[in-house]
Amino acid sequence: MTPSTAPSPAPGSALNNPLWQFSLGFYGHAGVAEFLLDCQDRKGADVCLLLWASYAAAGGRRLSLEIWRVADRSLAPRRRIIASVRRLRRWLGRLRPYSLGLYERCKRYEQTLEQRQLAALWKLHAERWPEDRPALELAGQQYGLLQKEQARWAGLLDSYKANRV
Repeated sequence: MTPSTAPSPAPGSALNNPLWQFSLGFYGHAGVAEFLLDCQDRKGADVCLLLWASYAAAGGRRLSLEIWRVADRSLAPRRRIIASVRRLRRWLGRLRPYSLGLYERCKRYEQTLEQRQLAALWKLHAERWPEDRPALELAGQQYGLLQKEQARWAGLLDSYKANRV
């Protein structure tokens, strides 16, 4: 999900929301994509949920286990579709250069689906819920991230915020 290849929604579109804009910037920050993809591949983490937790933490918002579960369950059907498209894209990637056109189309479609996931999370973010746990800690625990991995994530977020000022 790099800014140069990400879908460009129309201004004012529900897809073009602050969570999407944050996700593009944060994902493109040094070390973030590698960290998130490692969590996805090794821990089965949903990158969109990790981005949402990052956005909440960056804004000083806390999460509850209840809202995490609502978000996780609501994204599950789309997550399976995205995972299928990702597997196809990775398979096509191994056939390059012969499959470059299909690979790029598949990648754009995967990013469009992720953008829709983030739009759903943005709607949920606007809701009021109990805020009883630090967002990164809660998300990290849900995916079994070690303390050093959670610290690395927090460091990446701090670095991103510092560079935006």
